Amino acid sequence: MMFNRIINWFQAWPDVLKFLGLIAVTVFATYYVPGPVRMIWYVAMLAAYFFSRNEALWLAVFLATTDGFFSFFGVYAATLTVLPGLPAVEIAQIYIILTVIKAASRKVQPELFYNKYLQILFIYLLFNIIWGQMMGLSGGLNVYFRMIKGFLPMLLFYSVPRLFGNQVMYDRFFRLVFVIILFAFSAQLFTLFTGRSPLEAGGISLAGDQEDEGEFRVFYSVGSALTGMFAALYSIGTRDSKANNLFLPYVVVFSALAMAFLSATRGWIIGFALIILLVVIFTGVIRSGRSILVLAVTLLIVTWAFTNPTISNQVSFARERLEKIEAISEGDLTAGGTLMRLDYRSQRAMGGWKQNPIFGWGLSDKGYEYGDGHVGNQSLLATSGLVGYLLLNGFLAWFIYKIITVYSLAAGRLADRNRLLVFVFFLTGWFFIHSTSGQQFNYVGMPANIIPQAVFFSFGAFQYQRTLKIINGKKV
Repeated sequence: MMFNRIINWFQAWPDVLKFLGLIAVTVFATYYVPGPVRMIWYVAMLAAYFFSRNEALWLAVFLATTDGFFSFFGVYAATLTVLPGLPAVEIAQIYIILTVIKAASRKVQPELFYNKYLQILFIYLLFNIIWGQMMGLSGGLNVYFRMIKGFLPMLLFYSVPRLFGNQVMYDRFFRLVFVIILFAFSAQLFTLFTGRSPLEAGGISLAGDQEDEGEFRVFYSVGSALTGMFAALYSIGTRDSKANNLFLPYVVVFSALAMAFLSATRGWIIGFALIILLVVIFTGVIRSGRSILVLAVTLLIVTWAFTNPTISNQVSFARERLEKIEAISEGDLTAGGTLMRLDYRSQRAMGGWKQNPIFGWGLSDKGYEYGDGHVGNQSLLATSGLVGYLLLNGFLAWFIYKIITVYSLAAGRLADRNRLLVFVFFLTGWFFIHSTSGQQFNYVGMPANIIPQAVFFSFGAFQYQRTLKIINGKKV
């Protein structure tokens, strides 16, 4: 009876309070309690999720455990030892398995316009695994365990569309991601001003330095920054968005762009700036009085920030890194020694690809050797070959084509159809980040990378079908 009362009391909380409460307890369990107690809490979390219907809340929680929250967590921070003698598994990985079980049990068949193409990509993923075995994969069970951990997150492309069946669920998730971004931005500023992260301030020592030779390059919760940037821009273009009335999406866009700029990460700065510029020019969001007011307030905040020496110096550092890109046009592929990915890393990955150009090396010893997350396209070629490269990038192009098609059909029938263009512009900027700053799209990946993709494409398919129904005069 008492347990049921506690559950009912907790369920009555708003999502944000539930989220912050779960994160607070998980932070404490992860960093400040003995191992056995920590394992009990993790198992309790996973069990609570399995019997919950609030998919948005739990997806945000497990995204935070693998992508980071306020500088806490990150890859392999929250783990369980599943089998003795094998590496620990992120609790987000186990969560993904549970999502598949729940999705299969509901027997929901969502309408995904890209479903057949997705099946082709899944078949090629299986081919990559088999091909990798033929190319040679040495090592014990831990190597195969690594392969499985790279494969599991891709199952989110199956489970997310089946568990997120309505607009409300997506909106609830996006609002929680907004919270993650605001905390990430706060953590970045804290680290910039104090010289140590909130994690370190909490008494947790780090294995390595976050800064390189005095250079501040901190960027927390990048997966959430991606998801939040998209959701905020989409929300701004949606007239009936409740979050829009509170200016929250504008704050999130500013925070995400500021995080990228303060981190001096050039690919992300240009990618985010490109997305915002295209959305502003082609969707007309800047025409509203609210947007003009937000722009004026933003300019005041930026002007005030420049009066602070710490922020001003960091902005100057970021600007200097951006200016060094000009060296590429003069033949210096390293951009003054600051961009090894276009020189050493790129050539190394391409050298591996040229040895096996059609199918690449798959998930083999050579595949892991030549795969390099710093160079997205080159790494994809080396591991998946020309066939895999064309198939995966063809999927991105197909997605854009279908969104543009339904956008054209909605002319005169959907008042805020311009929000569909956010999918197109965001994916374009996302691919730019993939091509310049680090691999985003692949046949395998970690939960922190795949969760944003599964949500983005699933939400895109949802809006595609919703728009078609409106065009055909059906209720949505």
